[in-house]
Amino acid sequence: MTIIDINPSTDVQVFTADGTWTKPAGAKSVHVVMIGGGGGGGSGRRGAAASVRCGGGGAAGGGIGQHTFPASILGATESVVAGTGGAGGAAVSVNDTDGNNGTIGEDSSFGNWLLAGGGDFGDGGTATAGGGGTAITGWPDITAALTLGNGGAASGTGGVGTGGTPNTMAAGGAGAGGGVTSGDSASAGGAGGLTGLASAAAGYAGYGTSIAGGGGGAAGVAGSNGGASPASSPVAGSGAGGGGGATAAAGGAGGTGGDYGAGGGGGGAAANGNNSGAGGTGGDGIVIATTYF
Repeated sequence: MTIIDINPSTDVQVFTADGTWTKPAGAKSVHVVMIGGGGGGGSGRRGAAASVRCGGGGAAGGGIGQHTFPASILGATESVVAGTGGAGGAAVSVNDTDGNNGTIGEDSSFGNWLLAGGGDFGDGGTATAGGGGTAITGWPDITAALTLGNGGAASGTGGVGTGGTPNTMAAGGAGAGGGVTSGDSASAGGAGGLTGLASAAAGYAGYGTSIAGGGGGAAGVAGSNGGASPASSPVAGSGAGGGGGATAAAGGAGGTGGDYGAGGGGGGAAANGNNSGAGGTGGDGIVIATTYF
C-alpha cells in the first residue's frame, strides 16, 4: 500500500496488492475507484501440416468500479483486494492438440462495499476457433457510454488474429494469436486495444493522452506487452498483442497486459514438432481510496 498526500484535506491510500484500509480520524466521506485484474490469453493449437491451426484468443480487460461512501458507514478498517491478472494458457507440447484456455482475472474489492470484476480469459486455439474474452458490462456511478475491452478472437481459417477492442476508459482487450492455414501459411497476431484516458484520471500524470496497445507479433514472433498507465493512478492499461503463428519454429507467445487490468495476448499456433505460443498474463488491478475531511 502507498499513501499519497495530495493536500491537507485528503488522505489517499493506493493498493496494488491486497491489504487493509484504515479509516483516518475525522473522515467525512471516502471515494473508492478500482480496476479488476485482466484475463489471461489462450495458447495456440499445435497440429499437422495441411490442417487449420488457430491461435489462442485474446483476453478481456478488467472492469472499473467507483463510488463515494459516507465515512460513517465504513468500518475502522476494510479489507482490500487488488485483483491479480489471470495466467495465460500454457504452450502446447503434444502433437495434434488444442491450445489451453487462459485464466480469468481476479476481482478487485473494497470490503463488502464495492467490486470490479476481473477480465474474462481467452480460449485456447482449436482447428476451427479461439474465442476472445468478453468484458463485463457494469461500472457503478459511471454513466458515460463506454466501449468494452473485449479480447480479439482467433481467425477460424488460421489467418491473422483479431485485434483487441480499444476503449475510452475501461482496460484494453488483447489481440488474438495468429494461426496457420491449411495451406501452411503462418499468420501474425492481432494488436492489443489502446486505452484513451478519461475523466476518472483527472489530476493524474498523462491525463488526456492515450496508452498504445501492444503490437501483434509477426509469424513466430511474440506479441508486445500492453502499455501501462501512470503509476498509482485510476487509469486502465492497454491490451497486449497476440503472438504470431509458425510452421518451422515455435509459435509466438502472447504479450502481457498493461497495468492496470488489461488483457493478456493469445499465443500463436504451430506445426507438429514445435510448441505453440503460450498465452500472455493479464495486467494486475488497483484500488484507490481517497478520504475527505
